[in-house]
Amino acid sequence: MAVGAHTFIHDLLVRCGFDNVFASPDRARYPEVTIEEIRACSADLVLLSSEPFPFDERHREELADLLPDADIRLVDGEMFSWYGSRLLLAGESLRNFVVSLGGVR
Repeated sequence: MAVGAHTFIHDLLVRCGFDNVFASPDRARYPEVTIEEIRACSADLVLLSSEPFPFDERHREELADLLPDADIRLVDGEMFSWYGSRLLLAGESLRNFVVSLGGVR
């Protein structure tokens, strides 16, 4: 599953300057993607969120095999996935994340 267009997460990523390779208006909000689609997306950065699914190092390693040139990061799902009161903390957290990447790619 990936994050598609017309979602809170997509909007947050775009506002941070990221390009969502699975944000096509003709796809579901959270499209199921195949291994072939993952390989074909040519993403240079992949974010694996701790929520709503708890991705971990094992998943990061599996994706690294599929996308050997991508930077694959585990990220805090509360900062990327939740709206409401958590947004009070998200701004600084997301800014620090973008800085850690050396800017948006």
